[in-house]
Amino acid sequence: MKKIKLIFNGLGFYEAYIYIYDCNNNLVFNGVTCNHEIELCLEECNVYRIKAVTNNTKLVTSFFVNCNNTYRFSLVTNDNNTITFLLTDYYYNLPIERGELLLWQNQ
Repeated sequence: MKKIKLIFNGLGFYEAYIYIYDCNNNLVFNGVTCNHEIELCLEECNVYRIKAVTNNTKLVTSFFVNCNNTYRFSLVTNDNNTITFLLTDYYYNLPIERGELLLWQNQ
């Protein structure tokens, strides 16, 4: 199990309702952000689907929990429904400047 912190920027004064599903579509987390973030432990080397709902905005995306490192994800939404990921190292809070991020469309 890895400790993951998910931070949601751009929510203003609102908090988000968060639903996280595993690769078998089982609900593994259901809750509300506190100060725009949540911390939870998830299984390593697994893909998870996250759905965040707040103030008429719905965000659905997937993420992978890495075996070697734990990352903090910042998800920023804007008006044209695009998503920007700001990846930082969990332990040192330094930005990840290079690497490969594979994205795919949810079904």
